[in-house]
Amino acid sequence: MQATMKIKKLAIWLAAMLAVAVLSPLDAAAGGTSFSFQLTGPNTAMASSGQFSGDTIRMTGAGTFDRVAATVDADGSFKIIRPDGTVVERGTWKATAFTSFTSFGGPHPGFQGGVLVITVTLTPVSGAPLSGQSMVVNCLVNAPSGFTGDEGMTVGDFTTSTGGTTLFHN
Repeated sequence: MQATMKIKKLAIWLAAMLAVAVLSPLDAAAGGTSFSFQLTGPNTAMASSGQFSGDTIRMTGAGTFDRVAATVDADGSFKIIRPDGTVVERGTWKATAFTSFTSFGGPHPGFQGGVLVITVTLTPVSGAPLSGQSMVVNCLVNAPSGFTGDEGMTVGDFTTSTGGTTLFHN
């Protein structure tokens, strides 16, 4: 049964990538400034200070943004996990503001690397929302030599990326 689910997920991902590949040249030809991104599989980051020091956040999600209009529409889910594996919080996240996007370009129109900085609100199942959290999404496709960021994301106090992949599409 798990193999069937993996095959279905792979088929859905491949269909999405095909759609992006077909539509990307149209957007690029029109001088598009709109992008989409996804946290491919869970992305993780660890907190080295603050109330979550030593904990790991595990995030999934996706969204779109326009670097010229400075808009973003993105959301997903998260879990905060203690070093012993105990889940201490879970909830959803939503982008609330676009800050910046630095494009690294890519091997062909449609897929590219870069650094996206947005502001998000983490809304836990219990407790008060954590508003105004800076989220940085790095994709290392075509990254310039000397770039020191890691593939994945960081958010709020979770400043050390520990796993995951990302991808930008235009």
